[in-house]
Amino acid sequence: MHIHVCGGGGEAGPASRCPEAPISALVDAGITTLVGVLGTDTVSRSQENLVAKCRALAAEGLTARHWAGGYAYPPPTVTGSAQRDVALLESCVGVGEVAVSDHRGSAPTAVELARLASEVRVGGMLSSKAGLTYCHMGTAASRLDSLRAALAAAPGLPRSAFLPTHVERTPELAADGLCWLREGGCVDLTAGKPARVALAMYYREDPALLERVSVSSDAFGSWPVFDERGSLTSYQVTAPSQLLACLRALVLEDGWPLERALPLFTSHPAARLKLARKGRVAAGCDADLLLLDKDSLELRYVIAGGVVLRTPEWTRGCFYERGERIRPLLPHVDP
Repeated sequence: MHIHVCGGGGEAGPASRCPEAPISALVDAGITTLVGVLGTDTVSRSQENLVAKCRALAAEGLTARHWAGGYAYPPPTVTGSAQRDVALLESCVGVGEVAVSDHRGSAPTAVELARLASEVRVGGMLSSKAGLTYCHMGTAASRLDSLRAALAAAPGLPRSAFLPTHVERTPELAADGLCWLREGGCVDLTAGKPARVALAMYYREDPALLERVSVSSDAFGSWPVFDERGSLTSYQVTAPSQLLACLRALVLEDGWPLERALPLFTSHPAARLKLARKGRVAAGCDADLLLLDKDSLELRYVIAGGVVLRTPEWTRGCFYERGERIRPLLPHVDP
């Protein structure tokens, strides 16, 4: 539910903008359904660009939705209203990733967060969508208290209106995520070793808490590291492959049964997003299937909507992708 399909980043200037997501990289990572998102840069990356990219990925064979907005508050939208974007744009599932407890955000107040979440929730009600306010959690000491303050400012607003992500980012934030789960909320973790540590903590506390936990990739987003003065010290781009790598590590290294680990990546995100035809194998669902090697869990085949997009010999590519293993939408003709 968290892929920077237009490319994220930009914190180190225009040259640090991350690349767009080609369909071949997503398919090779076993991703069949995604929600595109903008992050820090909502200046050179527009909502119109995001919607068009999601439409392109849909035409290429994936299921693509998007979050309105980005780090900034008020969130940039297509229609001029987050509520209208959710209600009227088919691909829009909510607003996000609104930056909270992060110096790159707009420091929205509790009242502003509450008003936004209330409006987006109503947009979801009007369109039978999730209507979530998806919140990027930074490393500030306030952690999830900003969301608690927003709930206090809007009596009656359900905790489920907010979905915080990157909750594994620091040990302190992961521990606060446990408190948020105990309070009845849901959390989203970014795939990687810290997510595995947080998941183990949540499971030890109460296995039932995992029902309200999902794991996403943050693919094609930047992963900058800042020092205590706010200066950038390191920078990397997140790979979509880390999602499946996290699943494999949970099973093969941490000893989790596949039936416990798999829902974190499949049925739980689908439930949060109210995508009834996703996340499970059943009659009437979308036939999004991965075939994995039984012992190594290495990816072999990808089927999206009943259509094969990857085999051991080839992978679906977009109009402009070329390569030994790439099978583009249309055959290449030399000019």
